[in-house]
Amino acid sequence: MDGTYNRAEAGTRCDLAYALLAAGEPQAAQPHIHRAQQLATMTGSRRQRRRIDEVARAVKRALN
Repeated sequence: MDGTYNRAEAGTRCDLAYALLAAGEPQAAQPHIHRAQQLATMTGSRRQRRRIDEVARAVKRALN
């Protein structure tokens, strides 16, 4: 299997993390961010990695 599905899953999990953050559930977003980071590393997508890192920083700020 090529990386297409992994890339799509990473994007979906990143979107879900943003939605959970917007809904006031930053703790629920954390596992999705973690998995998205793993997938982005596997696919080597720098664009997705930047996007995931951005939402991870937003979640960290919300938790502090």
